[in-house]
Amino acid sequence: MIRASLLAAVLLSPALAEPPKTVVNAAGLAMVPIPAGTFTMGTADGPPKTRLEWMARDEDESPAHEVAVSAFQMSAHEVTNAQYEKFDPKRKEQRGKFGGTTADDEPVVFVTHADAVKFCAWLSKQEGKLYRLPTEAEWEYACRAGTTTAFHTGDKLAGTDANLGRDETGKKRDGAVKVGSHKANAFGLFDLHGNVAEWCHDWYGPYEPGKQTDPVGRAEGYARVVRGWSWLDTGSQSVTRFARSANRSGLLPDDANKYTGFRVVLGELPKSKPLPAAEPPLNRKDVKQTAAPKSGPDPTKPFFVNYAADKKNPVMPADSWGPIFSNHNHFSATCVCPNGDVLAVWYTCVGERDRQLAQAASRLRVGADKWEPPTLFFAVPDVNCHAPVLLRDGRRIYHFCTQSLHGWDYASNVMRYSDDSGATWSQPTVILPRQDKNALSQPCTAFVASDGALVLACDGDEHKDEKLMVSKDKGKTWSVAKGDLIKAVGKYAIHPAIVERDDKAILCFLRGPDPMPLAVSKDWGDTWEVTASPFGGIGSGNKSAALKLHSGAILLLTQDSKKQLGGGSLVALSFDGGKTWPHARKVDATVQGYMSVDQAPDGTIYLIGSRMQYAACNEAWVKEGKAMPARK
Repeated sequence: MIRASLLAAVLLSPALAEPPKTVVNAAGLAMVPIPAGTFTMGTADGPPKTRLEWMARDEDESPAHEVAVSAFQMSAHEVTNAQYEKFDPKRKEQRGKFGGTTADDEPVVFVTHADAVKFCAWLSKQEGKLYRLPTEAEWEYACRAGTTTAFHTGDKLAGTDANLGRDETGKKRDGAVKVGSHKANAFGLFDLHGNVAEWCHDWYGPYEPGKQTDPVGRAEGYARVVRGWSWLDTGSQSVTRFARSANRSGLLPDDANKYTGFRVVLGELPKSKPLPAAEPPLNRKDVKQTAAPKSGPDPTKPFFVNYAADKKNPVMPADSWGPIFSNHNHFSATCVCPNGDVLAVWYTCVGERDRQLAQAASRLRVGADKWEPPTLFFAVPDVNCHAPVLLRDGRRIYHFCTQSLHGWDYASNVMRYSDDSGATWSQPTVILPRQDKNALSQPCTAFVASDGALVLACDGDEHKDEKLMVSKDKGKTWSVAKGDLIKAVGKYAIHPAIVERDDKAILCFLRGPDPMPLAVSKDWGDTWEVTASPFGGIGSGNKSAALKLHSGAILLLTQDSKKQLGGGSLVALSFDGGKTWPHARKVDATVQGYMSVDQAPDGTIYLIGSRMQYAACNEAWVKEGKAMPARK
């Protein structure tokens, strides 16, 4: 309910001759006075402990803490197309493109965080007053307008209260509506719940306990806070859950989309000191910077290690409800770091298509025989951070994944890198935006070509196609190959596993048809020649992995779907670019599912499966296997 006593005490203070008035600025924005006050920011004292608790809130809303906010002025509405175009007239050409808004009085979308900041700088110059984005605390305080309930409307939010992708009758609404289409809150602000999400000033990071005054977020981070949700449907999860006053969302700063706009604040940024960067997770702590050892197990003597059987694989803590989750852990990516540590990454979630999907990691330190407990590797709040891929190129490790807004689709492909074996990472950058004409979805596998080019194989959006992305300048720019693997195969074939042959052609293994399709490209993925492999076709829940070993042999890790070697999974070696496979062996472990593989300088081959199922071997062990049996 509204804290009327607070509002009256501030607005009618004897120190004020009369309450501040709403004024309209040079952009046509009505600036509403927001009184100083104190409120409880966030929800609960700790993370959810049960599914029922998690269905109501996220772990990043805790601990709830008392925050004092100084007076400021906020725009009554989200910035509209017409208002933004006073700053950038050429922007009018983009109206309606890629599903964006069209009318003058609809909120502007497809703005990056930098775009919103530039608009504020322009408006400041026009007015001779300081405009900026709201802090996260200011935004939640303004949204609540004295309430302590889930929404400023109370404990419920109806279709008549906000645009959450449905109209008043419950019919799906595909787009934002004009600003001010729903009732204002007690402060006179519109559309804080739904319509479009809104950029805030702060870097996203965990809350700290204790009383705070005018907090401004973290000193650094990789995602900027976004608040208020939008008309974006959330699939199996309740849309209203994300539109709550306390809910925290975020985006990478350059990840513009049709669901996000902004509103502005008039007044200087609070002088409060930002909180330091959040403490790094275990997978980034105490990472040694010495070179990886080149000597290890005798390469002439076969060896095999099953970490799961020895109970030395990573294990997700029970009843984990954020930021990593015990419910569903799938996919895999791995690389041997320049220092010799092995880094394994996968996605962690409650539901695979849901908004909480993040990425977890475990590190096997040099000299250790046990994987460390899983910890958070990468997450942008309320964005499906799908499909991690790791790639080592000399001293650098690349991390690829998506920022997906429709389940795991409607995705921007992003990249970041580490030059210190994963102790620190660069800011993630969008390398292929979701509105690009060649937009793709999940990364699957990658390799560094002999000429230094980076090659990344990706699923298409909604699996409409399967293509390669290529960078010949170490990730600065990327091109999408013309060749579509689904069209080349002539059947539904996804999750490409790629490797370079000695003749520099690209060899690709695919999931779907039986036998497993083997595709070859001699022009960086623009065209493909497809033949059948001796391996059985793999189906749902599986992805193969391929790697060129130090010896020059090509190793394939895949599911033994036809039980040619007894079932489970298998590894096979080819010395002629995939034409023949003279050595194949059953992996006597639980390494299955979405698999990945890498080799250490000492020759050890790490075989990584979904759900933290790991093993290791050497080439001599694989060579003990017999030739891949012919298909019956």
